[in-house]
Amino acid sequence: MEEKAFWSLVERAKARAGSDINSRPAVLQELLQELSLPDIQAFQRRYESYLLLANSRELWGAAYLMNGGSSDDGFKYFRDWLISEGQATFTEALTAPDSLAQIPQRGDYFELEAFGYAALKAFASKGGGELDRDFNVELAAPTGKSWEEAELPAMFPRLASRFLRR
Repeated sequence: MEEKAFWSLVERAKARAGSDINSRPAVLQELLQELSLPDIQAFQRRYESYLLLANSRELWGAAYLMNGGSSDDGFKYFRDWLISEGQATFTEALTAPDSLAQIPQRGDYFELEAFGYAALKAFASKGGGELDRDFNVELAAPTGKSWEEAELPAMFPRLASRFLRR
């Protein structure tokens, strides 16, 4: 699936869901169900490529500040949320994670695990059986420089000023 088509689906799901972030996965699933099985599979492949692209220690640091901590599973769910925010937010966060300080809080955490399952559910609902997924994506080590928790405020001053509880 072409990048433009992928992000168009994500943006449409975000727009239809409006302020209800938790409805984004169901809306995306509905949109994906309008596609052919090969196109849903192609969406999943593109999705996995973005999960890998966002698998950086810097973004994990941002997730840690924004969510008051972040396990490896939590970081995956953070990346699901980040993709659900759309191309502009996603792209900016890759190079400047501190830019996420401008995102409004819409729930308890900046995570959206179910968004990562929308293609799987759409594929199954269309009779496609089990969607082919690359589980190595979830096992891939993050890229970038390691950090210690005490270093995060200096790395991400805007996020720290907003999310660190003093």
